[in-house]
Amino acid sequence: MRRTFATMDRLVGEVGQALAQARFSIKLATAVVDRSSYVRLDRTSENFRDYLKLWSHRRAESGSGGMHWEAAITVTDHWRQSAEIGLGVAIEWPNGEGGDLAFVEFWTNGQGMTLPGEERNFQRALVSSIVRLEEAGTVKSAKPRA
Repeated sequence: MRRTFATMDRLVGEVGQALAQARFSIKLATAVVDRSSYVRLDRTSENFRDYLKLWSHRRAESGSGGMHWEAAITVTDHWRQSAEIGLGVAIEWPNGEGGDLAFVEFWTNGQGMTLPGEERNFQRALVSSIVRLEEAGTVKSAKPRA
């Protein structure tokens, strides 16, 4: 689970670097919500680690299970206008491949992919979501379109 969020952090950072000329600030929010209990946690906190340990222990006893989370990517333009891109993150355990395998869906455009594995698709979906926000006038690029 933590590896999935670390992967998303890295991918969001790479998109942010690629869009530097547009002067967008892009960040995966630290707050996440467990959809089964509606518990909101800071994914960088000790509470989050403890929560995951308890979940893992329960799933080890039952032999199966999954987690479904809500997350958000915040996009801020050079005018300091912000918008959120909602994400659904589902992790099934065990996944049969011996590691974390998450399905991530962008709520703004319905695009979904598995992580790790479809990292480029994640980045394309993020850029597509930002373009949609820009087209709607929610955020504005500092770089005029050609």
